[in-house]
Amino acid sequence: MSRFVIFSLTLIIFINSSSFPKTAATPSAKYQNYTTYIKKACNSTTYPTLCYSSLSSYSSTIKSDPIKLCTTSLNLNVKCAKNATLVVSNLLKKAKSVKGPEVPILKDCVDEIKDTVDELKQAIAEMKYVRSGGKSTEEHLKNMRTWVSSALTDEGTCTDGFEERKVSLETKKKLWQMNIKDDLREV
Repeated sequence: MSRFVIFSLTLIIFINSSSFPKTAATPSAKYQNYTTYIKKACNSTTYPTLCYSSLSSYSSTIKSDPIKLCTTSLNLNVKCAKNATLVVSNLLKKAKSVKGPEVPILKDCVDEIKDTVDELKQAIAEMKYVRSGGKSTEEHLKNMRTWVSSALTDEGTCTDGFEERKVSLETKKKLWQMNIKDDLREV
């Protein structure tokens, strides 16, 4: 889930600092220029190295387009959140079978991450309208920011539950394997 948080933070920075073009034209450049664009964009994030390593393989698709950059990041967030849901759901099933004390924490977390997936999908839907330009562009950007902010809040609520309450050593190990440990330090 740490990649999920990082992408979300990346998105907030891109969304707040980018001026989106009103046309679909993408500047022509060589592949190296595309990776340079992503590196420069990631340098303004909280976790530039992870941002770059996660997005650089998409440079030929993103090119130098901030909308494609945000959309790609959103789509990767959805994928990471879905994976996190599977891991936490499996932990929940196991905890229920032994009536573990972390059942309510895991249940809340699953619900929060599912909400996060839905909110990120809403943000992606809003991005489809941004490129068209016009008066509604700012409204769609505002809506997208709201959806991403809600997704961040829900993800944070999930990880806060693990920080605030005790969970079994086995659950902690699984969460650490999923990189939640980084989220718990940063949230």
